[in-house]
Amino acid sequence: MAVQGHSPNSRLALRAIEIASTRELDGFRDVCAPDVVLSFPFHPNGAETHHGVEEMIKQFSVEKAFQTFSLEAVNLYDNGEVIVVEGRSHGTYKSGRPDYRNHYIFVIQCKDGRITHWNEFFNPLEAMKQNYGKPKPEKAVHDE
Repeated sequence: MAVQGHSPNSRLALRAIEIASTRELDGFRDVCAPDVVLSFPFHPNGAETHHGVEEMIKQFSVEKAFQTFSLEAVNLYDNGEVIVVEGRSHGTYKSGRPDYRNHYIFVIQCKDGRITHWNEFFNPLEAMKQNYGKPKPEKAVHDE
């Protein structure tokens, strides 16, 4: 199901979701303010806040465990300068672990044609259930 944005801010938010999904992260420089604030209130390591577009690119690029990763916007709520996007993710791990899936809510604030705040909420129970962020357990070696 493709969600379309009609206002400039909703199109901007959807473009940012697409950038995160395709991992063409340099595109964040085109859609985000240089001093964008990135917030992960439910991060597995505890709430995190990062400042600046270069830090945003760095944070999104650290996820190297995935072979593939995609985000799909399934709902969009346009509140003018604040856009709320509900999304679903799907990722395949390089290690061959079972696929990763999660449910996201992005609260994206826009001003003057740029994203100024990106707040990302995901379901931490789904992440924990799928051992997100944990290394793949080593297979037991059996003596023959």
